[in-house]
Amino acid sequence: MAKIDYILGKVMEGLLFLGLFLTAAVTLLQVVFRYVLGQSLAWSQEFVLICFVYTVLFGAVLGIKNSEHLQVDLLDKAPEPIRKISVILEFLIVFALIAVLVYYGFQLFLNNLQSGQIVGILPVPVAYVYLAIPVSGLFMLYFQVRKVMKK
Repeated sequence: MAKIDYILGKVMEGLLFLGLFLTAAVTLLQVVFRYVLGQSLAWSQEFVLICFVYTVLFGAVLGIKNSEHLQVDLLDKAPEPIRKISVILEFLIVFALIAVLVYYGFQLFLNNLQSGQIVGILPVPVAYVYLAIPVSGLFMLYFQVRKVMKK
């Protein structure tokens, strides 16, 4: 399982790098086209938006994997039984929120897939932008469960 965690972590890091690189590169390209060549790229804003959505959501996956989200150490010095209860409660709350994200994200994907709406000027269905929600949620669920299995 550690090898799967490592591989998935590297895939997430690669997707994160790609998303940030494409966001920066297309933004720079848009600036050059607008201010140097006097024309703008009609598709660049939507492309950057899509890259940004995927980057943020896959970054959240890495945050769950590495336990790098915001934490409150209020109960770190509490007695052992209280700390155990708080850890269990934290797991259950985070798990439930991610499960809701996956379920309703998938519903949103299906609804938009049926509508056939596309992203502005790009020939990309809006549904594929929303697909980032349940896909990243599934990876978050995986890493959340793995955290418990490691303890």
